[in-house]
Amino acid sequence: MSDKEKEIIETMAEALPKMSERDKGYFLGYAEAMANHKDCGESSEHDNLGKQSEPNKAG
Repeated sequence: MSDKEKEIIETMAEALPKMSERDKGYFLGYAEAMANHKDCGESSEHDNLGKQSEPNKAG
């Protein structure tokens, strides 16, 4: 596990007890969706930042 991943986990561990049940549910849903998105092999929006699509070539 990288240092960045450890930092993220520590931050989440501190924040979760302070969250409402609604916020915890939202966070869990978001995390599950991101994990599913990664498992499906789809690229995330963050992976595409700064990339430009190729211009259409009309023939």
